[in-house]
Formats: sequence, structure tokens, C-alpha cells
Amino acid sequence: MHCKGESLVRGSTRFLAAGMLVMVIASVAPAERAAAAAPMPDGIWRVQGRAIHGTRCGDWLVTLTNRQGQLSGVVALARASVPIEGLVLQPDGSFSGTTRAGLVGSRHARAYRVSGRFSGNTVFLTLEGNLCPPRHGTAIRQAAVG
Repeated sequence: MHCKGESLVRGSTRFLAAGMLVMVIASVAPAERAAAAAPMPDGIWRVQGRAIHGTRCGDWLVTLTNRQGQLSGVVALARASVPIEGLVLQPDGSFSGTTRAGLVGSRHARAYRVSGRFSGNTVFLTLEGNLCPPRHGTAIRQAAVG
């Protein structure tokens, strides 16, 4: 047989647990709303790197462009530039995409993987291919033209 005091304790414990859950959800929600309310600004980021002496790893340039929430990009190496395909920007600011290997004009372009993260007006980027070690760079946003 249950006594009134025992029933009151169980009810109070459930009420406290429910209240704590509501507090946790309420404290997370403003951070998620702030992230959703602050879309990435339009702009252009140009990340460059130098050749690695003694290797076939030449100078490189990755250009990323954000226009009205649409992220696009190009990888340029040794007078050949190729678009970054499948470029997807995640809600946390991270992104990734790839280029296809093939001929660009009379030049051979290798396949690359581009990944990184946006933080404020800065992008942190990694360029990976099968010939060279991963190469890293950063850039600050420049205003988009047009």
C-alpha cells in the first residue's frame, strides 16, 4: 500500500526532472537560433599556397565564392583551373568538395579534395591530392563584386 508522502515524492521528482529538461532545451535553443539567424555573408575568399621545392607540387590557389547562400569554388594549379564539385556548406561552417581529374585545355588536372571551415570572415582550408601532402591555408573575406 502506498502512502501519500511517497506519492508526493515521486510526483515531485518527475516534476523536477521535466523542469530540468525544459531548462536544458531552452539554454541550447538561443545558440541554435543565433547560428540560423546569421547566414554567411556574400564574399570571395582566395587561399594561396607556394610550391614545395624539390617536388612536383606547384603553387596553388583556391577561390571560394558565397553569393546569396550558394557556395562555389575553383582550384587553380599550373595554369589549369577546375571547378569544385559537390561543394556543401554545413550549418557549423565546415565544407568539402572535390575536383575531377582530366584535361583542361592542353594541361592535365589531377583530382583534389577541398575541405575546411568558415569562422567569421576567415576561412581555414585544406587541399588534398594523391601526389602532394595535404596543404593548408587561410584567407579573409573580400566583398563580392556585382
